[in-house]
Amino acid sequence: MSSVLNTLILVTLCGSLCWAAEAGIELPHLDFKPIKQLPADIPTCQENDLNINECIKQAFQQITPRMKYGISELNIPALDPYELGKSSYNYNSGLLQGRISMKDVVVHGLSEGIMDKVDFRLKNNRVRMELNSHIPKMFVEGLYKADIKLNDLKLTPKGRFNVTLTDVSMRARPMGELYERDGHTYLRLTKFETEPKVGDLRFYANGLVPDPALNDVILDFINQYWRQLYEAMLPETLATWQPLILKTANDFFAALPFDMIVTKS
Repeated sequence: MSSVLNTLILVTLCGSLCWAAEAGIELPHLDFKPIKQLPADIPTCQENDLNINECIKQAFQQITPRMKYGISELNIPALDPYELGKSSYNYNSGLLQGRISMKDVVVHGLSEGIMDKVDFRLKNNRVRMELNSHIPKMFVEGLYKADIKLNDLKLTPKGRFNVTLTDVSMRARPMGELYERDGHTYLRLTKFETEPKVGDLRFYANGLVPDPALNDVILDFINQYWRQLYEAMLPETLATWQPLILKTANDFFAALPFDMIVTKS
């Protein structure tokens, strides 16, 4: 179950950074090894527990700080800092057009994630969940190069960037079905809807233009209009990312029997 929070965070991060309709994305490689049994200190919940929503919420809360350094027994990589792969994005939003590539991107703050609400439903081997979570503050840094047009200004910059995000919240609605394999019950997700929101965002980059004063003017423009860019391009961004996240989540759950984390009475 903890992998869900990991993937939710990736969606939130991308929604905050990647205002793009088309993207070339290289996610970090994860080797999902089959799990035969859970470590003794990993929390579980019973499917007939009347308080299962609170049980799952508390399980998230208990396991999230441990994900800072990773939990190899559950195929969970270190989350703080979290290293993303290379990515490139095509922009066509009116204010911003062109292409930006990023590499060596590192994310800080993911292990501070908090699960606010869980609504878990299981009926006729079909699973529906609604998960509300938030991260108080995230800091993202890396290298970039671009060939873009910002309003009427043509730019071909490259350099280092960072983004500070505060009050990042996520509402996710994963849905799936249970199936039997090798004497265990597994979960296969069929849909993963997400709705990320950002309270505030502050962007910095050097190398936008050779003149430092003009560089600051451009940064002021981006920071003034970031919300308009975010709201205009987020739907297309999620359309690109959600299939990737659905695949990653299903690779995770294919290695971890569902009946080990949500046990039968």
